[in-house]
Amino acid sequence: MIYVVLNLVMAVFFIGLSFYIDRQGKDVANNPLVPMSVYLSLANLFMAAALWANLNYMERLPLLSLRLSLIFMSAYSIDFCLYCILFPSYKRPKFFQAAKYILLLFCIWLCFSKITDVTITDFLGLKIDSHPLFTGVFSNYFPVSWYDLHKFLMTVFFPALSVLIMILRAENKNDRLNLQKSFVNALALVCTWLAIFAISLAYSRVKMFSTLSVFALCVGMVVLVYNSGQNFLYDFKYVLGVFITFIVCYAVPAFMVAFAFPFLWPMFAVNPVKFIFIMLLIIFACITVSYQISKFLSKKQYFRSFQYADIFEQQLSVIDYSGEPEETVQTMRNIFVHNLGLSEFHILVENEGNLEPIFEKQDENSIQKKLEVPVTFFDSLMNQNRTIIFKSAVENSHTFESDKKELLKFFKETESEAVILLAEGRRLTGALLLGGKAGGNIYNDYDFNTFTKLYSYFFVFGYYMKNIANKSIVGTINREIKMSSQIIASIQENMDYVKKPKYDIGTLMEHAHTIGGEFIDLIRLSDTKHIFVMGDLSGKGIAASMGMVIIKSIIRTFLQETKDFKLLVEKINGFIRFNLPKGTFFEGVFCLLDFNDDTLYYINCGVPSLFLYTRSYNNVIEIQGEGRVLGFARDIGKYLKVKKIRLNPGDVIVTCTDGLIDSKSLRGEVYGKERIQKSITDSITYPANSVARTVYQTAETFLSKEFDDDVSILVIKRLAK
Repeated sequence: MIYVVLNLVMAVFFIGLSFYIDRQGKDVANNPLVPMSVYLSLANLFMAAALWANLNYMERLPLLSLRLSLIFMSAYSIDFCLYCILFPSYKRPKFFQAAKYILLLFCIWLCFSKITDVTITDFLGLKIDSHPLFTGVFSNYFPVSWYDLHKFLMTVFFPALSVLIMILRAENKNDRLNLQKSFVNALALVCTWLAIFAISLAYSRVKMFSTLSVFALCVGMVVLVYNSGQNFLYDFKYVLGVFITFIVCYAVPAFMVAFAFPFLWPMFAVNPVKFIFIMLLIIFACITVSYQISKFLSKKQYFRSFQYADIFEQQLSVIDYSGEPEETVQTMRNIFVHNLGLSEFHILVENEGNLEPIFEKQDENSIQKKLEVPVTFFDSLMNQNRTIIFKSAVENSHTFESDKKELLKFFKETESEAVILLAEGRRLTGALLLGGKAGGNIYNDYDFNTFTKLYSYFFVFGYYMKNIANKSIVGTINREIKMSSQIIASIQENMDYVKKPKYDIGTLMEHAHTIGGEFIDLIRLSDTKHIFVMGDLSGKGIAASMGMVIIKSIIRTFLQETKDFKLLVEKINGFIRFNLPKGTFFEGVFCLLDFNDDTLYYINCGVPSLFLYTRSYNNVIEIQGEGRVLGFARDIGKYLKVKKIRLNPGDVIVTCTDGLIDSKSLRGEVYGKERIQKSITDSITYPANSVARTVYQTAETFLSKEFDDDVSILVIKRLAK
């Protein structure tokens, strides 16, 4: 019964694998690995059916099931041959399709006309009887059956010939990646042969192991699937690391389980429960030890997987920007080299319309001597919102056809293979130049997806280099004043003002000390939806202003990844907690206005006041409720509440920061919320901008002095007509 279960488990596994292959290759039409996986699933299923029928003493069903299992194994072998011969193309010309069906018909004829009987016993295992290939005198010299011929053709001759053709075709092309993948495909066949040999050895001890013959083909299939998703070149050290990892973490534990199984098998007849319990205990122990060893080895450079995204993100998130700029640059360089094995890494920042390298050695071979790139060089890419460009993509994709010549010249002059453009909105502020990867690997889809996901970290680094570290670009004299004008201009230019006839939006931002961390942003999601953000980032001066611009940009970046309103706020909380200086927090409010039904959704993130004026009651009330400041809690989702309110004609939403509410007059009297509410009521007939200005000026008159803190006011007015 255990062999029935094992074959069924493998059948289910390969059905799941076929769905996995199909899901991973949505952009690939007619992926041949999908039907190949299905064939193996059916082969295992019918082998299980043959074993089950034999246990229940059925007469003809075991033979029929075995024939069907052999046919599906043959279908897999034929498709394997076509896969190798035509690799890397997935297209199947009509000639090859015809050859496939001819071979398949031959296998069906052989299985139903030449295989005569099947015997399955504990003493003999799986024994297949078929007609001899030769009769008469030749049968004495060649005692070979039709089944032996079938097995030789389907597992040795045709697969070996197709693998040889694949390797010869790959060597005639100047494509290192496909040559490597061809050799790994050949390795899949070798693994299949090794599995057949291992099963034959096990068969000499436990005869019923012959019923696991389909497993040998399954080993090769797993290697094919793994290889199809690999788009990088291996180097010797990495291959050695993978081999050692495989032996220590997988082969040895698997051998221990395989050794224990036949050794303990006699126990099954006496006490099956005890047998199963001990086997599960051994399997659990082997898996635990394997996991701990693989976890330890994954920290070593050449034992790591090329799936480096998690480690990459973890290292980027702990960069300390409070130290010397040279140390920060070296840390970033080490992170890239450690994860990608880069040969070169250069940082470019914008200076008076040009991209210039910083913190580079000044010699005749330095990149300064090779690079003079105006920012306008990347205008077309910025207009297409392309911030990550790979040389391999430029060479092989029609997407970059209009800029191909200039980009390839750029890559050649800078001796780089990839460039990450750093931008605030559409304004290019810097770039990261990446050299070749370890082993000559090309940059692939995995690298692109990883860089896209972690782009916010690169933006923080680029902004730091542009505005803080590069003292030759940002002067030390009056630096805060200069930064203030840049930040305020950036905020104003990137606002998406609402252009709806029934809405009037007003904003006011006043900095008490020329520069600060408060901001308001209006972001258009679609013709029917708009996001409003008002907030105050902790800190003062240039540090707060830098964080403010970063948060503003990150919000827009995250909106490209998710349209979930609550998830957006959760991701921003994570960014503040793990990427900005320790102790940084954000107080504010996020609003989403749906113009279709005039519903305002909002999340209070510690905003001190959110007022609603209702025309029907001619009264101003507070609606903010409880809020949670961003930047402290690791998992803030359970604390966030999305609230909503329907805006009727004449209704007005007013929110402001604590700089307005908590300001004190010369006599020490706090301005307070009541005065703000009265000021709103008195100016409710004014346009939205005038409401904001009136609220501010009324407070200014009350204080009889300048504000001690920054003040931001956002007004959302639903017009009566």
